[in-house]
Amino acid sequence: MSAVDLPHQRVPTGRDDIDGSDETGRNAPAGALQRAVRSSAVWSVLVCIALGVLSAAVLPTVPSYDPWSWIVWGREITDPHISFIISGGPSWKPLPFIFTTIYGAFGSAAPTLWVITARIGGLLGLVAAWRLAYKLAGSTAGERGGLLSPPALSAGVIAVAGVLLTQDWFYYFLHGTSETPLIGCSLWAVDRIVEGKRIQAWWLMVAATWIRPEWLAPEVLYGVWLIWRYPKFRTWPMLAMFGLGLASFPIAWFVPPWIGSGDAFLAASHAAEYNGNLGPHPFIAVNSRGINDQVLPILAFAIAGVVIGWLKDRRGLVLGLALGVVLYYVVVVVETLKGYPGLERFFLPAASLICVLGGYGMVRLAQLARELVSARITTGNASAVAAVATFVVLAGASVPFITTRISEARGDFPQASLAVTTSNQMTKVAAAVGGRSGVFPCKTSFSAVNHGVQSEMAWKLKVPLERVGTVMSQPGVDFIGPHNSVTGSAAPVDPRLTHQQVLARVDGWVVVRQTTPGLSQACDGH
Repeated sequence: MSAVDLPHQRVPTGRDDIDGSDETGRNAPAGALQRAVRSSAVWSVLVCIALGVLSAAVLPTVPSYDPWSWIVWGREITDPHISFIISGGPSWKPLPFIFTTIYGAFGSAAPTLWVITARIGGLLGLVAAWRLAYKLAGSTAGERGGLLSPPALSAGVIAVAGVLLTQDWFYYFLHGTSETPLIGCSLWAVDRIVEGKRIQAWWLMVAATWIRPEWLAPEVLYGVWLIWRYPKFRTWPMLAMFGLGLASFPIAWFVPPWIGSGDAFLAASHAAEYNGNLGPHPFIAVNSRGINDQVLPILAFAIAGVVIGWLKDRRGLVLGLALGVVLYYVVVVVETLKGYPGLERFFLPAASLICVLGGYGMVRLAQLARELVSARITTGNASAVAAVATFVVLAGASVPFITTRISEARGDFPQASLAVTTSNQMTKVAAAVGGRSGVFPCKTSFSAVNHGVQSEMAWKLKVPLERVGTVMSQPGVDFIGPHNSVTGSAAPVDPRLTHQQVLARVDGWVVVRQTTPGLSQACDGH
């Protein structure tokens, strides 16, 4: 069994190593700095931060519906003129809200800052996928290729490609959703476990639970295992750390919604209300989505990798990753059967680990071909040719299964550009009718807009989400945008609103005051 399988084994230092650190006493800070400078993980974070910032300059950068809502909620904390109200939007997510609250102090830069943050998380997820697959394949018995080991490099590339080809990865990356940071937290938590950085792994799991509550089960099991396995984690400071991490879950998920809406279980209510279009057979539907989250060749290679890694190589780490995938998968399926929507993106932490195992599995299949040939032909390069040929055949056979995902990814970039154009139009539209003061002269004033840009319009008008509807249900100002993949359908108008007055026309948008004759129009906007 390799060092990768037993990351906690180190040269004895006379102390129980908690987090992979051997520095003690007064030299600890200097030692920590030296380790940071030498750490590939630290350099990975720095490079990803730089690339995330650069991406805002070279890629279309505007949030989608859910991130706009988190950004609006973050501004409600920092702006004394806006009440903290979180009803009327998507499901509550604590981790994005922490960042958007900080970014709320930066005014109009907040949306871009959040998208950059989410993209950094996405890039870090790719780095972690590379690192994990590289370690798995590079530590295989008989491989001594060093830093440039072809099997390790190939496994890393396949794992990254697999993550990029998971369901809607490019859409999530471009629009600053929470899915790519979720992959980042998930894979880095596993990477830290492999590296023996147990405290870092624990807090990354805690962060992941602030995006997807399904992570709570692995977090609890890992904490219990640490306490059982390592005496140092049974001390009061360490137990307090675990208690703080666990307590953060109900605090982060239930307290802000209770303050902002009066319903502590708002996130769960929103999830339960959305049925996810599962049809009459939820179990079959949710499992189909889990299988479809990653491309089929990666799933097949992952299964092969687990079989080979456990039955032939006796790799404990491979089996551990597989069990982690199964645990997470089961949690999502069970909650779906309990009434939650069971969307593809719920499986992303498991799917990203499947991509890591897929990279390892594809390489091991090629290595098996080499081993079979070398057992029969001991001269020449026949075994190496067999390994390369097997790898090429497997890659070629995968192409028909990934072309659709590639086409979808290419289509995400024009859509992101359209979102930027739409955002610029909405800024002009809001200004054309006087902004917040023009649309909301009274506390009871109301507006509506195409359903796809409701949260963004709330940001433009500097009001809570509940002040901007997706149905024109009462007198007010109706923003009618072009119907496309970004804006969606215009807000349906209550038939009792029979009087229309066009207030502005800007770049294909029409702003209409919808009223009922005979009622006072003083609060219906300009």
